[in-house]
Amino acid sequence: MTFTTPDYLKEHLVNTITSAFIAQVQDKCKHRNLQVDTHKKEGIRYPRTYSGRYINLAEKRLEEKSPVFGWVEPRFYPNYLNIVKDAQEQADAACALLEQRIAQHHTKDEYIYKTDLAVNYSNGLIEGYVYGHIYDYADTKGSVVERREATKFEIFVRMIWNYRYGENSANGHLTTYTQFRSERHGAEMAGKSAQKAKEDAARAERQAKLQAEKDAKKAEKWERLSKLAVQMEKWSDKKIKALGQKIADYDEQIHNLKVNNFDTANEEHYRNYAAKDVDKLNILRNDTRTWQNNMDMLKAIFDEGCDTRPKLVERYDVWGV
Repeated sequence: MTFTTPDYLKEHLVNTITSAFIAQVQDKCKHRNLQVDTHKKEGIRYPRTYSGRYINLAEKRLEEKSPVFGWVEPRFYPNYLNIVKDAQEQADAACALLEQRIAQHHTKDEYIYKTDLAVNYSNGLIEGYVYGHIYDYADTKGSVVERREATKFEIFVRMIWNYRYGENSANGHLTTYTQFRSERHGAEMAGKSAQKAKEDAARAERQAKLQAEKDAKKAEKWERLSKLAVQMEKWSDKKIKALGQKIADYDEQIHNLKVNNFDTANEEHYRNYAAKDVDKLNILRNDTRTWQNNMDMLKAIFDEGCDTRPKLVERYDVWGV
């Protein structure tokens, strides 16, 4: 008899993974709705945002066109249907991994006769023992009781939670991975040494192949990023000049409004934002010039995970370069 994950463990995994996933998406929706309210309060134009698979975008049609939202005001809510569906898939993958871990500790001539796995509710981890012995027909030496006693074994299993958040996750919010540590005690598994050597060789070959692919992709990314120093200097310089002209235009508008005793708050607000963008772009432009003389500094940023142009733009909080 092979090991199958008991229903009470499956339900625990589904509940834990789904609850954490929902909480993460709800937090993201709350953050986005707070941004909407802030833009509305401050009168700052709200950029068009795409919600993705796990967030529903609900739009309210406005009677008059708003300078902040246009004709529709957005609100964000979790897409519970997709969250539950994908959380179930994560839980199924965890169950399959548990069954695989236990299966690797016994042969086709052995079977599991008792499962003593439980949830440790202090940390939410699954742990315990699985017991087995050889099939009665697999050997003829001694009595059935003696053969069972001589071939008894137990497999200790302990689960580990592993979380990936945000950009590091597979779904952009939260991916919950499970790992299982397992070891067999008691009667030694037949053919263990030869099988283990074969599995280790296959594993090493897979890891070497994956590492080679990973290194090749990283080298390609670095080659592309290393060329951005010159390009982004030109782009940021062009953007600074354009914003400088815009600031000059705002200054002229503010002057004219003051002369005619009109309110200048709106123009001053946008002028200050443009000035802040110029400051950020100056930092980026100065750094790009430094990188051209010392690529090691850019390589250090690359090794931190900032390995694409969009990530570099986000790091410096500048847009349009």
